[in-house]
Amino acid sequence: MQILAFNGSPRAKGNTSTIISAVLEGAKAKGAQTVEVKLHDIELKGCMGCLKCRENPGKCSQKDGLSQYLEAVKTCAGIIIGCPIYMYHVTGQMKILVDRFYSLYISKETIGEYESAVPAGKSYALVTSQGNPDPESYSRPIRWLAGMTGSGLGFEEKGRIIHTNSHIHPAKEMENILKKAYEIGQKMV
Repeated sequence: MQILAFNGSPRAKGNTSTIISAVLEGAKAKGAQTVEVKLHDIELKGCMGCLKCRENPGKCSQKDGLSQYLEAVKTCAGIIIGCPIYMYHVTGQMKILVDRFYSLYISKETIGEYESAVPAGKSYALVTSQGNPDPESYSRPIRWLAGMTGSGLGFEEKGRIIHTNSHIHPAKEMENILKKAYEIGQKMV
């Protein structure tokens, strides 16, 4: 059983990365194999808008460091999506991932309706971190991210962490958040 984490933070030891690590530790403790994809560290190309994924459903024709992981989304047991909020939205790296997830949405004959290239029953967790102390301040981009990478593809959400006030309370010092993250990782398996 494999749990795949997509980390949209460019900071290797930042808040998002710290929380994702705790989720992965929880999954490992339950026997899962884990892989963390640090989007900032791989060759990452944006969607070309070529629509080849409509001719070959579930397959992205763009070839880069993300290609193998898009395929792995279909075979893994679950995914973790982690991203800080920068400039009131997800990072550029995460936006590229979301755009490329478009290939996992298979068009139906009725315009605007889709089915998922991801088999049902996979687990999902979401991790975000933000400087704003109000957990509702970025609810719109967070809801969008969870919908496009999770529920829209049929994943079953096992937990969500919205880390706030990150510049004053770093995740590494927040035992309650790290404990919750670990427990979410266990629920994913």
